[in-house]
Amino acid sequence: MQRTLILLAAFATAGQAGTAGLPPDVAAFVARRERCDHFHTEESDDPARAAAIMRGQEANCRGTDTELARLKQRHATDPGIRTLLDRYDPGVE
Repeated sequence: MQRTLILLAAFATAGQAGTAGLPPDVAAFVARRERCDHFHTEESDDPARAAAIMRGQEANCRGTDTELARLKQRHATDPGIRTLLDRYDPGVE
């Protein structure tokens, strides 16, 4: 548990680089979800950029709600991982 909390603190301070010590499924989810969240916060009046934003949302957000629920269940006994996963909105799609 202490190792997970240290990894969680490293993630919080180092961004995606901090995913190195996380379980592979969690690290992959975090990287993808960070990209998803980025595209959700971006807006553009430029039609070409708006289309690129929509493609980014489609590519990175589809399936993340289900994946988040699965990871929370799979890692339910690890409080550090649960704390990390709890920071993500379960209804982003």
